[in-house]
Amino acid sequence: MAAVALILLHACSKQAQQKPFVARVDQALLTEEQIVASQDTISRTTGYRREYINDWVNNELLYQEALRRGIPENDQLRRQIETTTKTLVIGALLEQELYGEENVSEDEIVALYNGGGEAFRLREDLVNMSYGLFDDRDAANTFRDKLVRGTAWNDAVAETQSDSLVKSHLLQNAARQYFTQSTLYPIELWKLARNMVKDEVSFAAKTDAGYYVLFAHGQKKQGELPELAYIHAEIRDRILIEKRRLWYEKLLTGLRTTHSVEVRFDDSSSVVNE
Repeated sequence: MAAVALILLHACSKQAQQKPFVARVDQALLTEEQIVASQDTISRTTGYRREYINDWVNNELLYQEALRRGIPENDQLRRQIETTTKTLVIGALLEQELYGEENVSEDEIVALYNGGGEAFRLREDLVNMSYGLFDDRDAANTFRDKLVRGTAWNDAVAETQSDSLVKSHLLQNAARQYFTQSTLYPIELWKLARNMVKDEVSFAAKTDAGYYVLFAHGQKKQGELPELAYIHAEIRDRILIEKRRLWYEKLLTGLRTTHSVEVRFDDSSSVVNE
């Protein structure tokens, strides 16, 4: 890979000989355009420009020395370059053919969800909760009272955030999130959430982080089918993987009809596809 990178870098340098350059090693040039283009894939850091230029000069010196010694003519290196080039080109083809279209309809997702059977059943208990975290018990109880009186969660949060006396006490809030025992902590919150029924509001639960107020939207037990929203992304990914597998097989099938293919598994037999 390093050899290929150096060769490609050198080729780019040669093509840029007629342009104003930032650095030069003999006839190889580094342009401002190359530096800007590299920032699309390389994180910008302090001193990036100077570091990139120094690396380019060092690589060009090493590459030209390798050319002088005839290293690119080495048969083993040549085979490695050919293999790497083939891998990169195949990757670009598959990226174009298999990953260009990623549309999955909602109907497809719902159909797989309804017919997924055991594949999507929960391996652990799951709760759907909203919560608010406060650093003051009175502020937490004021917020809780809004919910108990029937104020919708988002409205209660908005009212709290617009109240100059209590908004600073609301440290964190989350609406309609899914939690398992490993993602809802401290453990006291999980124990509290597991015993709440739908639309129940908890008391202001004291923890080391502050006072939590929970609002239960529902829960599912291990072995049950979760709500579609919880596994929506997983189902979409499964559909995409299957579509890509089918596209890949279709692509290869089509290519086999346009090429003569012969495979010899041993000395006495062969499989021919013409």
